[in-house]
Amino acid sequence: MIARAVDEAARPAPYDWKRDLAGVDYASVPAPETFAARDGTPLAVRRYESPSADVVIALHGSSAEGSYFHPLAAALAGRGRARVLVPDLRGHGASGGRRGDVDYVGQLEDDIADLTRSVREGSPRARVVLLGHSSGGGLAVRYAGGRREAQVDGFALLAPVLGATAPTTRPASGGWAEADVPRIVELARRAAQGDTSGQDAVVLRFNKPPAQRTGREVLAYSYRLMVSYHPRQDLAADLSRIREPLLVLAGDRDESFVPDQYEPTISPHARGTFKVLPGISHLGLVVSRRTADEVDAWLLALDRAGWGT
Repeated sequence: MIARAVDEAARPAPYDWKRDLAGVDYASVPAPETFAARDGTPLAVRRYESPSADVVIALHGSSAEGSYFHPLAAALAGRGRARVLVPDLRGHGASGGRRGDVDYVGQLEDDIADLTRSVREGSPRARVVLLGHSSGGGLAVRYAGGRREAQVDGFALLAPVLGATAPTTRPASGGWAEADVPRIVELARRAAQGDTSGQDAVVLRFNKPPAQRTGREVLAYSYRLMVSYHPRQDLAADLSRIREPLLVLAGDRDESFVPDQYEPTISPHARGTFKVLPGISHLGLVVSRRTADEVDAWLLALDRAGWGT
């Protein structure tokens, strides 16, 4: 997330991830498989099988890796509406690549295209949905607005990052992230002039307390990874390229984002289904059965409407 600067005195308490993960059973998380991206980097993917040929590709949020999607992925696949593939993004989790960095802005989009192409090679008639949580949702929006080397058929965004200045973003993402704003501004200015030097500099750090760490998180991002993970500065242009079915969900207790601002921010540019779920926090959105119910119902409605025919 590209976070706004925030006064130290106004900083909220760090987000307590363990609160929302308490009681969630991760004992049956599938072991990751690997596939090779176009540059040969091995990328890890967890697979949740289903009788359906359709596929949901779930993109995790900043600092994380894909295993936290386990409750949602298992529930969706178990209902038979779609297979679910959960990659660890490049430089995260069990995937290869440098921690907290990419080789160039846009490399995560290329990795999504490579995974999507591999799905279509095995299942040519499969409909593919990009589902993204938090920064993963921002990455899905970026993919929608980019080259789209491999086409997808729908987007499901769970409390997506829409940018530092979007009405949906709380200051400093609710205390989760600290951005080096002067360096970001300078690197963006240079990039606009065609100068990509210095983009390996760390510009974003995440406030995950030591007691809540697992050892698998990535706690700092380079400029080029931060930019690659989020919509472009022209958010309206990225959103306006979403012409496929769109679902946007947020919890009314989200600590990082303003849930009731998603619909007025997105709907002028992209038609979709928007819902705010009661009693659910930012990470709680991923582990809540209500989220699985909503995504499953959306997929069922698309089927009944002749989605993709």
